[in-house]
Amino acid sequence: MIEIEKFNLKTVGKYFPNISELYLGKPKMKELEDIFKPIKNGEEAFSIEHLKIMIDKENRYWKFIDWWGIPEIKNEEMEKLIYVFEDLKQRDESVIKRLFKLLGNIEMVSCILRFVDPINYGILSSPVECLLNVKGEAPKEKYLLYLENLDELKKEYQFTRIADVDMALWTLARILYSSSLKDVPEYEKIYELYKNKPNAVKRIMARNALEHIWEEKSYLHISDLFLETDYVIAGLIAGRQLELFVKKLCKQNDISLEELDIKSNEKKVSIKKLANELAKGGYITREGKFSIYDWWEIRCDLAHEFKMKSTCNKVERMIEGINIFINKYS
Repeated sequence: MIEIEKFNLKTVGKYFPNISELYLGKPKMKELEDIFKPIKNGEEAFSIEHLKIMIDKENRYWKFIDWWGIPEIKNEEMEKLIYVFEDLKQRDESVIKRLFKLLGNIEMVSCILRFVDPINYGILSSPVECLLNVKGEAPKEKYLLYLENLDELKKEYQFTRIADVDMALWTLARILYSSSLKDVPEYEKIYELYKNKPNAVKRIMARNALEHIWEEKSYLHISDLFLETDYVIAGLIAGRQLELFVKKLCKQNDISLEELDIKSNEKKVSIKKLANELAKGGYITREGKFSIYDWWEIRCDLAHEFKMKSTCNKVERMIEGINIFINKYS
C-alpha cells in the first residue's frame, strides 16, 4: 500500500532559519533565550536592560524595531515587574495582564514571555494571527486563544516546545503569503501539501473563523454572511431559520408538529402543512402562508438540486423576506 505524503508542520519549522533571515536578519533566537533564561530560573530580576536587549536597536540579535513599536518605559515602572515571572505558569493570565498593563502592546508581551519561557509561550504576530484567524474581545484574550491553538498543534505534530510551534507556524504563513517563496521548489511542495489536504492548522483556522460567525444573533444573520461567497449555503441556513420559526409559532399556538401516517406511526408534519395550519387558525396571513411555500421551495431546490432554478438574487430576496416575516410575527 502506497502511503500518501501528508502536510507536517514540524517539517516546515526546519526552514525557519532560512526564511526568517529574509525578514528578521539572521535572528539569534537561542542567544536571546539564554539571556532571558536566568529570569525564569529566579537567578536574575527582570529589568529594563532585558527590554533593551530584546528591542535591540543595534540589530545584534534580530530586527525587532522593523516590526514592532517601542514603548516609553521608566525604571520605576519596571520595578513593578521585577519578580513577575516567579512561578510563571502555562497561559498565565495574571502575568499577561500585568505585562500588558505596563507595555500596552500584546505582541511585545508575547515576545518577552517567549524568551523567558519558550516551552510554554510563543510570539503573537500578524502572519500567524491572520493564518489562524485568531480573534479576541481584548488583546489578552486573543493571545490566550493563540497559546491554546499552539498547544493543540504541539500535541498534533509532537513538538517539544510552544516556541518551536510558533516559529514553524510563522514560517508557514510566510510561505503561503509570498508568491516569490512559493516558487522555491521545497517551499512549493510545502504549499501544495498544505493546500490540497485537510490538516490541523486548517482545522483550527476554520474553527476560529466559524466561532465568531456562530456568535451572530440568528441563522438569518449568518446566512447573510455567506450570501456573496456561497448563496447555496446561505439559502440552506436561512431555510433552517424559517423552519425553526414556523415550528416556534406552532408550539405557541398549540399546533402539533407530528401526525400519524397510514400505519399509525408518528411522523413530522411538513413545513408547508404547518404554514397552512397557522393560516387556518388566523395566526399568520394567507400571503404569509404562500411566502413560506415559496421560501421552502427555494430551500428544497438548493438542498436537493432538482433543477437548481434558484439564483443568488432569489436567495437574497428570501433572506430579506424571512427577516420581515419574523419581525412581523415575533
